[in-house]
Amino acid sequence: MSEMVLNAERREAGKHSARTARRQGKVPGVFYGYGHDNATIQFDARTLVKFLQAEHTLITFKLDEMEHKAIIREYATDPVTGKLTHVDVMGVRMDKPIDMKVPIVFVGMPIGVKSKGGILQHDMTEFHIKCLPSDIPAHLEVNVEPLDIGHGLHVRDLKFDKISILNPPNESVCTVVVPKALESVLAEATAAPTEPEVVGAKGKEEDAGEEGAKEAPKAAAKPEKK
Repeated sequence: MSEMVLNAERREAGKHSARTARRQGKVPGVFYGYGHDNATIQFDARTLVKFLQAEHTLITFKLDEMEHKAIIREYATDPVTGKLTHVDVMGVRMDKPIDMKVPIVFVGMPIGVKSKGGILQHDMTEFHIKCLPSDIPAHLEVNVEPLDIGHGLHVRDLKFDKISILNPPNESVCTVVVPKALESVLAEATAAPTEPEVVGAKGKEEDAGEEGAKEAPKAAAKPEKK
């Protein structure tokens, strides 16, 4: 588990306050959680970016000289500049499990990709998990090296210590598939061969028939009288 201490400040609610915070190099947000009323807050933008880049999960943040254990539940970025524009911070109790979503990191090169030209298809990009706050991972790794073409992994195939995956057990996580171009080549190669037309034999049969038709009148002719 990674932990980092952030400092937060209260701010006025509303869009005007949020715009002012951004101009001052702050990221506006909302704090909510166990035993706390919702509060509009703001963080220093550079500190918050470092926190997110380091893939920290559980944080301690200070507000009004009080420390709170929390996680970054959601955050938003500007689609053009990529800058953080808003953050939701949820307070947690260390003895109570919570559910959240974490990204999947696929590890290794599948056999079916490395030696047979297959493609690893990502059917999921994140897991919905439940665990204690102290066990929240920045991501979950899935080893795909043993997978051959046509093989894959489902949620039921994966186990993680101290973490429960809430996705349906039969949901597909990833699959090694045959590329469409290769699929058509294989289909042609495995198709049943058709017997070629023997042009020469057919020609001989037709010629023989024509010769027989020409000779028939000669066989039927009567001998001349002397």
